[in-house]
Amino acid sequence: MSKKEKLKKRILITGASGMLGTTFYEIYKELFDIVSTDIAPLDPWTQKLDVRDKKSLSSLVDKIRPDRILNFAALTDVEYCETHPDEAYDTNAQGAENVAEVCKEYDIPMVHISTAGVFDGKKNTPYMEQDLPNPVNIYGKAKNQGDIAVQRLLKDNFHIFRAGWMMGGFDRDKKFVKKILEQIDQGKTNLYGLTDMFGCPTYTKDFSQGIVKMLEVAKPGLYHMVSEGNCSRFDVAKKIIDFFDFDKVTLTKVTGDFFEKDYYAPRPPFEVIVNEKIHNMGIKVMRNWEDALKSYLSEILKRRNAK
Repeated sequence: MSKKEKLKKRILITGASGMLGTTFYEIYKELFDIVSTDIAPLDPWTQKLDVRDKKSLSSLVDKIRPDRILNFAALTDVEYCETHPDEAYDTNAQGAENVAEVCKEYDIPMVHISTAGVFDGKKNTPYMEQDLPNPVNIYGKAKNQGDIAVQRLLKDNFHIFRAGWMMGGFDRDKKFVKKILEQIDQGKTNLYGLTDMFGCPTYTKDFSQGIVKMLEVAKPGLYHMVSEGNCSRFDVAKKIIDFFDFDKVTLTKVTGDFFEKDYYAPRPPFEVIVNEKIHNMGIKVMRNWEDALKSYLSEILKRRNAK
């Protein structure tokens, strides 16, 4: 092992086969010594680890002694969480608490990912870090419990970053951008976009780079970190259709009740959060959501053309 390799920070990532974990690994696999883990590994470099199994987690940490643990493990399918509450709490709340307890035991700094979904959406101005969470669904409630546990256990040895509507990860993308493109790939020409649900897209590439930058300059604590600006689901779908010039696709404006059969879990209508603490630091971390979306779509187009 070279001297340079010895100086590499060793990072343990949980949930590494998801959208964010895949992106982070791709960007930073040369800069850091990354130990990649997931409950269902999708890559040869990722080993199996379930954050609900504290004993296995502790054993791995004792063996590899990471400099930092990035907890990306989460159940993020809102409908699945609503119908599988025990699993949602076990992963999003108890899993986060397990990671925090192991971090405390070994005195390891923790990075934990939160969500704008911890707010009830009743406010008509963007949520800031000091606003009190009041989740409306099982997903948000479980995530909020995890956030509370991390802060309670680690005091000043954690960074929590709240994301918005996540996009990125290409084939690992499970969210809105991928769903729109899948519908078009399936030959659908009539699409529908919600005009009464607002949020902040968050590109996994920008978010990953934001994590590393914030760890360099920001003191421990909880931070909002989403793409700048906000929009409706309709706005995002329109940008996708315009970017690819899908001239045979029509996009119709609808409201939430149109999708209530498929998306039956309660959702906050206003998931807009603002990077207030980052702004107060006077630094630029995240791009505008339109620029971030265009960048992601450009990468998707490049990959499609290469096939």
